[in-house]
Amino acid sequence: MTIILKYLTALIFVNAVLFSQTKVPFKKHLSIYTGMGINYGITQDFNDYLIAAIPYSTSDSIKSFNAGVEFFGGVEADISRTFSAGAEYSYYVRSLTYTFSPAVFDYTIISHQPYVKLSYVFRENRYNFKIGGAFGYHFQQLDNRINASVTDKYTSSGPSGRLDLTFTRRLSPNFFVYMSGFGFANFYGKLKNSNGAPLKSVNSNVEASLAGYGMGARLGVQFYIAKF
Repeated sequence: MTIILKYLTALIFVNAVLFSQTKVPFKKHLSIYTGMGINYGITQDFNDYLIAAIPYSTSDSIKSFNAGVEFFGGVEADISRTFSAGAEYSYYVRSLTYTFSPAVFDYTIISHQPYVKLSYVFRENRYNFKIGGAFGYHFQQLDNRINASVTDKYTSSGPSGRLDLTFTRRLSPNFFVYMSGFGFANFYGKLKNSNGAPLKSVNSNVEASLAGYGMGARLGVQFYIAKF
């Protein structure tokens, strides 16, 4: 009995090794992916505005790095065995509140972030590893809540670039876990209200923007939806 169990174990192990080394014939796929992520970045102009606008901002209340959450989705197509291209959209949101009684400084930042991207792909039976770049033109809105009934709105737009590393682990023939890490740089314009007035503190002539740079991570799922 022990000999049979050892034989079966060895057979399973050999089959697993052979399967992992067998190259599956390549077929181009069209896929969709979705998930959420977190971004850590520096927006120096906006930080300078906060330091000038908020009375206690000389303390550690305003950090150089800020964090926001994004929800993303996209479509990707194989160009060849080693390249893929796609388009995606992410919805980024960040909120921050500072209290200096009786005043409250309440800000919400929303960014609509479309991208087109190109990736170099390392393909294996069980996973894919991608090195890629993306470029997009983004649209931002900052809500400055003055009180319960008054909110000042400022908008801006501008180009953005991103470099990312993506790992997808196959769980079934058409289903993958999607994991990604990336660095980004945003070249956004100045924030302005509907009258064209820039966002700036009464104590400073610095016009605020959400331009900056940083890094982030994503977790999601990817599905093959078609072959071509």
